[in-house]
Amino acid sequence: MAIATGSSLAVFTSVALAHVLAVMSPGPDFAMVTRQTLNYGRGAGLWTAWGIAFGILYHAAYGLFGLGWLLQRYPQMLDVIRFAGAAFLLYMGIGALRAKPRDESAMSEAAENKIDPRRHFGIGVMTNVLNPKATLSFTALFTAVIATQTPMPLRYALAGWFIVSTALWFSFVALTLGHARVRGVLMRYGHWIDRVTGAILVALAIGLMLAKL
Repeated sequence: MAIATGSSLAVFTSVALAHVLAVMSPGPDFAMVTRQTLNYGRGAGLWTAWGIAFGILYHAAYGLFGLGWLLQRYPQMLDVIRFAGAAFLLYMGIGALRAKPRDESAMSEAAENKIDPRRHFGIGVMTNVLNPKATLSFTALFTAVIATQTPMPLRYALAGWFIVSTALWFSFVALTLGHARVRGVLMRYGHWIDRVTGAILVALAIGLMLAKL
């Protein structure tokens, strides 16, 4: 039996709101966009943001279009994702912990250097796809509200919302932090921000690795 229009609207509204709140809450995605923007500029932050949004396709696929059975049938995949994500966060976190103070000339040079869009986009994709918290959140959300009779138009609408809202939020973060004046002020304390971000990423990585214990 098809879900009524009113019911579909209620499902869309509840899931869309839950996703926005989850995206805006601090986590690996936010930390990575912040780090990339402050270190490499607005362009790098935007490419990272769009990579994170593209990574949402992975979560939308298993949550909305019937691939959830894979995680249910092979729950050990969550462990693989968890440890891969922890290793990636640990690698990025250690790199951030080693940040050193920059002088004015270094900041100007960093702002003028050309960025590699593929690299920053790839970092964004990996940050989101290898984020076990995102996997568990999407799985729980979809299990609670998405049923087998959920119409495909609603599923496509939700998938589109997930991608667009994620891209808009993290683009806003990158544009705000990447503004010349804002970035100029923050970069004077950039090594400390980097180190704090690195500590957060390392803590998240350790937490993921110890989750089973």
